[in-house]
Amino acid sequence: MANRWRYMGHEIGGWVATNPEPAQKLVFRLEKNKWKGNGQYARLPEHYKQRAIEHLYGDKEDVHDVRDKRKFIVNHETGVWTRTQHVPVTVVPTVQADKGLWGGEGVVIGYEDGEVKDDYYRCFVTIPKLMKLLFYSEILDQHYAVCVTRRTVSKIEEATTFDHYILKTPLQDLNSKFGFDLRRQMLHKLANNGENLWLNDPQKRLAIFNKYKQYQIPKEEIDWVGLLPDEALEKLEQEEDEKYEQSVRPWKELFRESLIAELSRRQKNNEPIDIVPVASKPAPRSLKEKVMNKLWGS
Repeated sequence: MANRWRYMGHEIGGWVATNPEPAQKLVFRLEKNKWKGNGQYARLPEHYKQRAIEHLYGDKEDVHDVRDKRKFIVNHETGVWTRTQHVPVTVVPTVQADKGLWGGEGVVIGYEDGEVKDDYYRCFVTIPKLMKLLFYSEILDQHYAVCVTRRTVSKIEEATTFDHYILKTPLQDLNSKFGFDLRRQMLHKLANNGENLWLNDPQKRLAIFNKYKQYQIPKEEIDWVGLLPDEALEKLEQEEDEKYEQSVRPWKELFRESLIAELSRRQKNNEPIDIVPVASKPAPRSLKEKVMNKLWGS
């Protein structure tokens, strides 16, 4: 994890590397081989790798700048055509952004335009305007006080409900640990045709399930949603260790099961069951034998 420093109460440095869009695509070209072959990332489930690649290297929605939709720009003085380049503003991840829903906004660090004085550029740090609002989740039947931005509020209104916003927003745009945790909880509630929804109100359960059933995914994939590669590898190792511990059994259990199976087979086939008793040692007769057994166990 990158080193953190504080500015106006915000802890700079987070858990998701933010690169400009061309850099993200270049990083994916360099790192795409690690998701294939026999590497540690290749051992991860296929459904997770598809979501992780889109999450880490996918295109994010423009927030701090406006994308030029033209493919080429002509210089009217020289008549030269040049391809337009879109380099989005780099957003610095913060711990506070992981605890809230900032709607793609974040801390922006840059330099002001103007004359250079004493060979120094004037730096600025821009922080989005935050407000703490109360939201209600129909799926979880709970209220949450969350730090959000105005853009988040507009996105929630556009999605019509708080649950729709959490479930349908792409991972790279949601970009919040709190949002990922909410999505996993909601997906667990929707799993198995919503059998865990509103246990005391069947009519409400059916209405809410029909409203959000398009977001269902297999139950075994839910716990992998929103995990970073390092977290996914840790989860994979934990599951492999649990499977190994369950597969390893003491020999006495295996011998006992085989003995019971053999005895049941003989009883079913009316075969004689011959169990040879363990020979017991005779009791010591003299005092010398008792002392020898006490000292040397013979």
